[in-house]
Amino acid sequence: MRITDIKITNYRAFYGEHHIQLDKDGKNLMLYGENGSGKSSLFTAMKDFFLASVKKLPELEENIFLPASKKNTAKIEVTVKEKPDSTKSTVFELNAVQKEIVSADKILISDANKVKGFFDYRSLLRTHLGHNESVDLFNLLLGTYEYDKHYEYKLIEQGILYHSVNRFTNKEIGREWEAIADDTFNKKQTIRQQDSTKNYLKDKFNPGLKEILQSIEGDTNTFLKYFGINLIVKLEFDKVEYFGRRDLRGRNINLKIDFFTKHIPKHQYFLNEARLTALAISLYLASIKVNPTKGALKILVLDDLLIGLDMSNRLPLLEILKNHFVDVKADDRFQIIMTTYDKVWYELVKSYFGEEQWKFVEVYSKRLNDDDFEIPIIKHDNGYLDRAKHYLTEKDFKASAVYIRTEFERLVKTICDKQRIPVAYKKNQKEVTSDDFWTAIESQTNLDPALVKEIKIHRGVVMNPFSHYDLEKPEFEKELKDTIIAIEKLKAEIGNIKKDKSIDKLEKEVAKLNGEVAAKEKIIEDLRIKLKAK
Repeated sequence: MRITDIKITNYRAFYGEHHIQLDKDGKNLMLYGENGSGKSSLFTAMKDFFLASVKKLPELEENIFLPASKKNTAKIEVTVKEKPDSTKSTVFELNAVQKEIVSADKILISDANKVKGFFDYRSLLRTHLGHNESVDLFNLLLGTYEYDKHYEYKLIEQGILYHSVNRFTNKEIGREWEAIADDTFNKKQTIRQQDSTKNYLKDKFNPGLKEILQSIEGDTNTFLKYFGINLIVKLEFDKVEYFGRRDLRGRNINLKIDFFTKHIPKHQYFLNEARLTALAISLYLASIKVNPTKGALKILVLDDLLIGLDMSNRLPLLEILKNHFVDVKADDRFQIIMTTYDKVWYELVKSYFGEEQWKFVEVYSKRLNDDDFEIPIIKHDNGYLDRAKHYLTEKDFKASAVYIRTEFERLVKTICDKQRIPVAYKKNQKEVTSDDFWTAIESQTNLDPALVKEIKIHRGVVMNPFSHYDLEKPEFEKELKDTIIAIEKLKAEIGNIKKDKSIDKLEKEVAKLNGEVAAKEKIIEDLRIKLKAK
């Protein structure tokens, strides 16, 4: 089950109606936007939308420039589709009048809300800023509580683990903690009730929380390995104990760090920003993994996470998302919405993931009139071929050819990666060209010979960057059109291209022979050693 359409009207930066289409299969979304263009308003809109499935919002923030006649017209509409080929779609609406989702099917959205899959750069700061002697994650994970004006101890913000299930009770551990806090701080308990609270903490709450933390700890360390950082994380939690009314002790989950096997006290002051950000990202993603994800819709929304990371530390995030959230079995797969202000990063994500499962959108701010306020302008990026077609209509044949070549290079790399097709080895991997990828596909897959022949013809002219073909000749326009058609055919065949089984068989035979050779070489070496000994 996936989101296929997002429509935002008169909400925060989005003056008027704005539409983001994620196609019938509900693609992941990568959105680029300049600062102030409205990308964070998308993040907040999605967060408000999912939250409104479980409670009525105090308000739905409207665009400040709305005239009086348009007050209370802000709304967020999300279309959810069960399967790409299904005819059934459900449209859920959150509007400024009702301030909550009113639908018989809203349990679908409320289940997705339990994942807590929304975080931004400010969220990451909570894992290290404001902590003095040690980093204590108890409030971040279990929830923040304060006394209200009636001196009632109340939950003011749910923790990341609020909906995580305690295996010892089959209850949501955040709700359990909320009930324990209410009993301890707001009620006068009898001796029997006090004993009950003590036993519940000892036998159920503490063991359940420890088990959840162990799972988070394991996944955090797994994710940190992607960043190549020699950090080992431990979430240190002993037990919460009841010592009387308003006296719960042990409310600490201390984050302990070993760096190159050496314990680092006050690591929040020792580690640089890139390592702290990598640590925070790993912790958040690991925490999300232990939340209930059995619902049909699983959403992960990441807003400008990469401010503290250099490029070498950004690529590991894509690998984590790919291996643990995207390219996984269908029941565990997330739909990802990611935003950035960094155009280089946006293009890198496009190159890394491709366009089969992702939608790429750019948002810019534009004034309604010269002296008026700005509104977002959403531009759907339909890929290199669409750009090639655009420049073809503009008669800029050289630019069109460049985008055709770029799409061809992206496609052949994607095919080799998906089918694990071995490509010619070169000591300097930068020297591996699209020719090498294409040769591997041509010789090792079941690609239609007619299409292979068609692409071969065009590679000699349009897709050869060193071709000296006269770009001014009118017949070159037809070459470009024909090449675009051929590339579109190749793109359509990606799902059908399979590695030749005979190649797999040969590779296994080679591996077997190499093993036999190695075994015989060992026997010969052992005999030589024995002869020398005699």
